[in-house]
Amino acid sequence: MHLISRAVWSLVGSLAYLGAVVNAAGVLEIDVVFPRNNETYAPTDKFPIVFALQNAELAKHLKPFINSFVRNGSNLESTFGHSHMDLAYANYSSEPYFVYHHLNIDTEGPHELFSTAAWQSCDESGDQVGILGNTTNFSVLFTIKRGGQKVDLVAATANDKTCSAKDGVAINVTDQTREVPASWDRPAGTCAVLASSSPTPTVNPCRVKIDTAVAASMSASLHAALCKGPNPPADCPEENTVQQLAVAGVASVAAAFGAIGFLLA
Repeated sequence: MHLISRAVWSLVGSLAYLGAVVNAAGVLEIDVVFPRNNETYAPTDKFPIVFALQNAELAKHLKPFINSFVRNGSNLESTFGHSHMDLAYANYSSEPYFVYHHLNIDTEGPHELFSTAAWQSCDESGDQVGILGNTTNFSVLFTIKRGGQKVDLVAATANDKTCSAKDGVAINVTDQTREVPASWDRPAGTCAVLASSSPTPTVNPCRVKIDTAVAASMSASLHAALCKGPNPPADCPEENTVQQLAVAGVASVAAAFGAIGFLLA
C-alpha cells in the first residue's frame, strides 16, 4: 500500500458546487468529502481521499493545512498513505476548493481515515498581536471488501445520508486582519481575526457535491501525474513516452559521467 499521487486542485465551482453557499458569509468550512463513514468499498489502486473548503476565499489569511493517513488491520494498528497538504498559498478563486490525493488500498478489512485540519488566527490576548494555532481532528471509518461498492464520487456526494456534521469544522472569520510583527521564530505577516465561537456555526459537509465533470477532471489529473512518473501506464500520450525515454537517457548519461568522474578523481 502506498501513496500513488498527490494533488491539490482548484476546480471550477460551477461544475462542483450545486448547493447554496455556507450559512454565513463569514464562515469557512473544512470538510471530509470522501470516503464516507461506515461504507464498504471494493479494493482499488486509485482510492480518492477528498477534502473541501467551503467559502474558501476566507482561508487566505488562515494559512490552513491538512494532514492525513489511513489506519488498517484488525486493531487499526498499521498506518500508510501519510499526506501533508499545505494550503497557505493556494488559489482560492473557485468554490468550493477541493483538496485530494489517491491511495492504493487493496487489503480487505476495516480502515480509518484520520486527518487533522490546522489553521492560524490572531492572538490578541497579550500586549502584541501574536499567532494562535488551531487544530481539529476527523475520523472516518470504512471497510474494504471484495464485492463492495466501486468508488463513485458522484453517487457518494449525492447521498446526504452518508455524511454528518462530525466530518467537518466551521470557522467563524471576521473581515478584520492584523499585522503581526516578526519574532525569533516567525517572519512578520498578516493574521485573520476570528469571531466568537458561540453560537457554534452550523457544519454541513453534505452541501458539497461532485458531478461527473469534476470526477472526470480528478481522474484525468491522476492519469496525467502517473504519465509523468517513472512507470507510466500504457495508455499515456506518445509525448509522455518520449519524455520518459529522454529522462532515462539523461539519467544514464549522467550516471556514466559520474562514474568517469569518480575514476578520474
